[in-house]
Amino acid sequence: MVSRRTWMLPFAVCLATLLLPRTAAAQGAAGPMTVQRIGNSAFIAPDFKITDFDGKTSGVVGAFGGYLFEHTFFLGAGGYGLTDTSSQRDMWYFGLVTGVYINRDRPVGYGFKALIGGGEATYGQRYYTYSGGYRTGIFVFEPEATVVVQMNRHVALAGGVGYRFAGEPYWGYYGAFSDGRLSGVTGTVSVQIGSGF
Repeated sequence: MVSRRTWMLPFAVCLATLLLPRTAAAQGAAGPMTVQRIGNSAFIAPDFKITDFDGKTSGVVGAFGGYLFEHTFFLGAGGYGLTDTSSQRDMWYFGLVTGVYINRDRPVGYGFKALIGGGEATYGQRYYTYSGGYRTGIFVFEPEATVVVQMNRHVALAGGVGYRFAGEPYWGYYGAFSDGRLSGVTGTVSVQIGSGF
């Protein structure tokens, strides 16, 4: 009597012989394997803004930096300060910066980023006979639309337009979302220096 193992071995060899050429042909038709680099990079961006602060056009200087995932999602932090400061006029803030970019790996890309954080502001205040600087802590939310022009693999020039929503801790008490003297439109120019875009 022939055992099951005795007749299974020749059957398996015949089946493999018939299927092997088809498998090899299918692999050959698929073409060469390509390797594509995932576009992750870290960068820092010195930043200059023109904005309205306490009814006057002012400069704000600072920087933001972080990590760009797959040329699309950005996560980092940034900080800024008013350039023309005095005892009655000052502002600084910092916070988390997050954003989304489209076509960031091409010569021209665009996107949207926002800072959310806090800091401190001083602005002039007149109250009866008192006239001086009023200093307060502030909360800041600053969204911005951005266009990015790639200069080379490590440097990009960016420009953007946004708005700084800023206010002090007593917003809710006075029924206002932000303080008009601290908030304002922003125009930004920055140079992004990275590990490889």
